[in-house]
Amino acid sequence: FFSYFRELICYSAPTFAIMKFSILIVTMMASTANALFMPLQSLAVGESFPASALSKWGLKGKKGVVYFYGADDAPSCSKQNSAFDESLPEFKAKGFAVVGVRNAKGAKGADVSQKLVVDEDDEVRNEIGIPKDFFLLGGRETYVLNSKGEVELVFNSQFEPEKHVQKALAMAEEMQEAPAQNPIAELLASFSK
Repeated sequence: FFSYFRELICYSAPTFAIMKFSILIVTMMASTANALFMPLQSLAVGESFPASALSKWGLKGKKGVVYFYGADDAPSCSKQNSAFDESLPEFKAKGFAVVGVRNAKGAKGADVSQKLVVDEDDEVRNEIGIPKDFFLLGGRETYVLNSKGEVELVFNSQFEPEKHVQKALAMAEEMQEAPAQNPIAELLASFSK
């Protein structure tokens, strides 16, 4: 980047160099703004959550909500943890387990009822590709999973910690209302495909 900038200044007319540099800056700002306001999501609906994480966190074969956040003592993370804690009876009534995930640096001790786990060296976060917010903060992302470990909902928002709970509860309600599938019918249908 700096060699490109030096080349612009040294070998081009000053106004041309300023124009090129301005275009470069505007392009960089636009891509940064896009990354900030239109967050990327790692796993998509229908994809499988890593089986090793589901086993390790006690979610294998269960419907669950897995939410990734930064640190127990960060104000917005505390809001999110508290909101999930307050809604835990509703999730349990719908048959969902709730697990909050942070890295070792973020484990400061939160007084909540839901299970909180440490993602050592961000192993799972990196495996599923949760992007960092603002290029340095661990992304705040929530997954609602069916009992097969498939993603039913992904929600990513650094600025709306309570909305993670609202979205997850709405999906849990929707999944609860869905008619139960007949395993034998599913098996027979898989042979006809």
